Amino acid sequence: MVIREEIEIEGISIILERKDIKNLYLRILPDAIVKVSSPKNLSDDAINDFIKSRIDWIQDTREKILENPPKPKIKYKDGETHYIWGEPFTLQLISNENSKKAFYNADDAVIYLPVPKRSNIKQREKILLELYREEMNKNLNYFLDKCTYFVGCEPNEVKIRNMKNWGNCRKDKRVTLNLKLAKKPPICTEYVLIHELCHLIEFNHGPRFRALMDNFCPNWRGIKKLLNEGE
Repeated sequence: MVIREEIEIEGISIILERKDIKNLYLRILPDAIVKVSSPKNLSDDAINDFIKSRIDWIQDTREKILENPPKPKIKYKDGETHYIWGEPFTLQLISNENSKKAFYNADDAVIYLPVPKRSNIKQREKILLELYREEMNKNLNYFLDKCTYFVGCEPNEVKIRNMKNWGNCRKDKRVTLNLKLAKKPPICTEYVLIHELCHLIEFNHGPRFRALMDNFCPNWRGIKKLLNEGE
């Protein structure tokens, strides 16, 4: 049997659970709640001393969690917010046997996601990712013309795919861009493409490469930070 109570030490609310265990255990949950598991017969003074000995760590850890709360898990359900070119859209699921592609209304800021009956998260994600792929392919020439003009060189090929990195460049001058760039503000795609085009001149990330980036995309460090926010 577990005896559960709530105590407060130095202004911090703590859930204390007394169990049939031999040792004291302390953990902080993802929502910053502090939990302590204790042997049933251990005195209150011993429990308090144990918690106070870890109070600095508890406070620091809770502050970090509260400053950077965990992102809620994406479920691709009605009412969720998703982004197209940095703009927020509300997701709306629809039953549509004639259409298997997601589409959106920019005026209403709604993404319509046609889904089969009893669809799971992976199926819904795949449909939305195809919308991002379509957006990237539709706008690729615009980005490519603009960025190759800045850098002064062209890749042999540009592909769009779902991958872990935002982009990559091979020594055979083939560039790949992440389809999820279509979620980000357009300037992020420009930054990634300029980054990869600079690799056509300097393959490494050394001083010469950074000098190229400073020349062709002076605010690239700020854009890089923007790109990785929320990821």
